[in-house]
Amino acid sequence: MTRPTDAWLARVADIAEVVRADAVAADRERRLGDKTVQALIDAGLHRMLLPPELGGGGLQWVESFPVIEALSRIDGATGWNTSIWAQTPTLALTLADESARDEVLADDALCSASLNWFNLRARRVDGGYVFDGKATFLSGSSHALWLSLGGWLVDDDGHPQFADGAPAVIRSIVPMSSVPVADTWHVSGLRATASNDAPVDGLFVPDGFISDVARGRALEWLAADRANHVPLQSRFGAPFAYVGLGIAMGALDALGDIAAERAALGSSASLRERADVQLDVARARALVESGRAFVDQTWAGVLGKVERGERVTIEDQAMLRLSYVTAAEHAATATDLVRRTAGSAGIYESDRIERCWRDAHVVPAHAMVSPRAYERVGKVLLGLEPGPGLL
Repeated sequence: MTRPTDAWLARVADIAEVVRADAVAADRERRLGDKTVQALIDAGLHRMLLPPELGGGGLQWVESFPVIEALSRIDGATGWNTSIWAQTPTLALTLADESARDEVLADDALCSASLNWFNLRARRVDGGYVFDGKATFLSGSSHALWLSLGGWLVDDDGHPQFADGAPAVIRSIVPMSSVPVADTWHVSGLRATASNDAPVDGLFVPDGFISDVARGRALEWLAADRANHVPLQSRFGAPFAYVGLGIAMGALDALGDIAAERAALGSSASLRERADVQLDVARARALVESGRAFVDQTWAGVLGKVERGERVTIEDQAMLRLSYVTAAEHAATATDLVRRTAGSAGIYESDRIERCWRDAHVVPAHAMVSPRAYERVGKVLLGLEPGPGLL
């Protein structure tokens, strides 16, 4: 039986050689290669979550997860950036101004995002909002034409505003050229994501480029995707978990190639014939498979509740977060096993395993999949209030 994702996985396979050929230089230059980005655009992977009538792929949220994992299996930074470029255009569907939506959704337009609204403040003024602060972790900033900004709404005196007990957040999309991107992304892993920062000083955003939450709820396309009935902060960790899982599978692929060709020092047997290598490969694969199964199972349960018209509870949100954190942690541990087993083949920057190891360990540094969430999840599981913060 053909699945909706099969055609998109085939597109990933079609551009795999281009991505693979660019990966080493992209890591060194801290930006994806132009050939890789053009291949992604030509394949339409940045539009896979948009409705077909807008030239999109028509995939629902969870259907994109295997595609992100497959890209990340080839190169982690490519998978990471594509997850951002595919997610962010859906926000454009909620813009109040139709011409603004058309601009943002131009065929080859890529859109970066700053998910950390804690660092930005949005103040209402005549005709729009003024944003101040710092936009952080702008993944894909090297090639994006647009940028999604979220700011905590404040009053004229700078006091943060709340809605239903949660911070009131104003989301917008602005031209990338409207903010001065700073070259801050000097990091150990996922270097090619170009996740730089940008100071935002008195940036006026007209109402037409502000996300209208009510419009989003009324749009048939967004309402039809059951995932959009899950709180926003509880959704966004999933793609990053699949990036980590894909990276770990890529490391296992690379080890498989090495193990078939190389022999250990002082032995005529190939690495794959050694018991310790076999054990570590099996353990690493089990970590990846169990992490993926946890996320898949948790999402299936939550989406089932949505379909039945049941409320998504704080316990559901806690389990989603737990699955993301666990999957990302399992992926990093799996790459530890691969790197150790590979020996000297896992320590050179020119070797894929070394890059996979660095990339996999950067994934859990993102707030959405950070192990810091264990404490708050544990509180929920013990019947306590989780307190402020992400869940």
